[in-house]
Amino acid sequence: MKFLSFLVVSFFSLQVFAIDAEFLGYLRGGTGLNFQGGKQECFYNQGIPGNFLRLGNECSFYSEIAVIFHHKKPTVEDSVFFRTQVRMMFNALGTSQWEPASTRDINQIEAFVTAGGLSELPGELWVGKRFYRDVDLHIFDWYYYADMSGVGAGWQNIQAGPGLFSIAHLIQTNENVQTDVGRPTLQAIDLRWAQVPLSHDHKLNFWGVFSWAPAGDDGTNKYVASNGYSVASRMESFIGEGVNNFSLMYGKGTMKDFNIYASSAVPATDDSQNKAWSVRAVENWNKEVTDRWAFMLGLAGEYGDTGADTDSRRYFYEVGLRPLYYVTDRFQWVLELGYSRILNESEKTGGDPVGERDLSRITLAPQISFSKSIWGRPVLRAFVTHTIWNTANKSYVGVSAPSFKEETAGTSFGYQFEAWF
Repeated sequence: MKFLSFLVVSFFSLQVFAIDAEFLGYLRGGTGLNFQGGKQECFYNQGIPGNFLRLGNECSFYSEIAVIFHHKKPTVEDSVFFRTQVRMMFNALGTSQWEPASTRDINQIEAFVTAGGLSELPGELWVGKRFYRDVDLHIFDWYYYADMSGVGAGWQNIQAGPGLFSIAHLIQTNENVQTDVGRPTLQAIDLRWAQVPLSHDHKLNFWGVFSWAPAGDDGTNKYVASNGYSVASRMESFIGEGVNNFSLMYGKGTMKDFNIYASSAVPATDDSQNKAWSVRAVENWNKEVTDRWAFMLGLAGEYGDTGADTDSRRYFYEVGLRPLYYVTDRFQWVLELGYSRILNESEKTGGDPVGERDLSRITLAPQISFSKSIWGRPVLRAFVTHTIWNTANKSYVGVSAPSFKEETAGTSFGYQFEAWF
C-alpha cells in the first residue's frame, strides 16, 4: 500500500513539473458596519449598470482564479501555439468564515482553448466560454464597451490594414423555456476592428454586432422572432502617464443594452424589445498628474426608448471622480465622490410616475498600496462612505439596503482589500 501511494504521489509530481502553466487572479473583499451598528449594506441606483462609485460600496468577497495551460508556446523555429484557459469565480457575503450555501456562489466563468501562429490561417482561433470584452471604467466597475462575454467561437487579431480584425459567433440560451425549436437561443455575430492608429498617441476602435433569436411555441405561449444590432467606436488616447477613452454607441432591439443578455424568448403579447433602442456616451480618464496626485474620472450617459407604446422614455447619467494623494510611495489618501440620476417612465407607484431617481456618494479611504501607482495592487484600506438619495429612490435603494428603505441617507465604515496577479 505504501509503495502504491509512493507511485501515485510520484506520478502527479512528475505531471506537475511537466505542465507549463501560469496563474491569474482577482480578489476583493472586506467587512464593514453601518452607523446604526448593523452589517454594512450597499447602496445602488437601480437600473444603472455596474457599481457606481464602488469604493467602500462592495458588500461581498469576490474572487476569480484562472489557470492558463501552455500546451505549446511559440518559438523562433515554430510560431504555432496552443493554450487552454480555465477561470473559476467564488462569491460570498462575508458574514463569517464558514458560510451556508445560500450566501455563497461558485461558477465556471471561463473555459476555452486558443490556437495561433498557424501557417494555414492568420490570427488566432478560440472556442469555449470566455470573457469577451474590452475596456472598463474602474470606479464604476463597468465594462461599458464591447462586453459580449459568453459562450461561442471566434477568429481574432487578424492583421487588416492598419488595425486588427476579429469576428466571433456568440450563443446565449434561455434554459428555463422549451419550445418547438428547442431552448430559445440568441445568436450574435460580433465584428471588431481595433487599434487603428490616427497618430502616435491616438487609436480608434470600431465594434459592430448583429444578433437574433427565432420564433417558437411552447404549447401555451407563442414567441416572436427578435433581432437587433449595435454600432460603436472608441477613441483611445495616451496622455503622458495617463489614458483617455471616449466611446459613442448605438444599440437597437436585442442589442439595446450592448451585450448578449437580451431575451431570446420574446412573447407575442409584448414585442417591445424589438423596438427598443439606446444611445450611450462614456468618457473614461485616468492619469498620474504630478508626483503626488493621480486621478480617475468617469462620465457616462445613456438615452433610449424601451419600445413600449406609452411611457417608454428612459435615461441615466453619472459622473464620478477619484483623486489619490501619495503621502509616501505606499501610503495614500483616496477620495471618491460623484452624482447619478436615472429616469424610466415605466416606473410607477400606485399609478403615479416615480420620476427621476438621484444618488450621490462621497468616500474617504486611507490605504497601503503595493506600489506608487493608480493601479498599485494589492491594496489594503479602511474607509468611511456616505450616500444620499432622493425620496423617489427610497424603495429602489431599499432592495439592497433594507435597513435604509425609509431613509434618504446612509453611512458605513469598514475595511477592504483588493489584489490581482
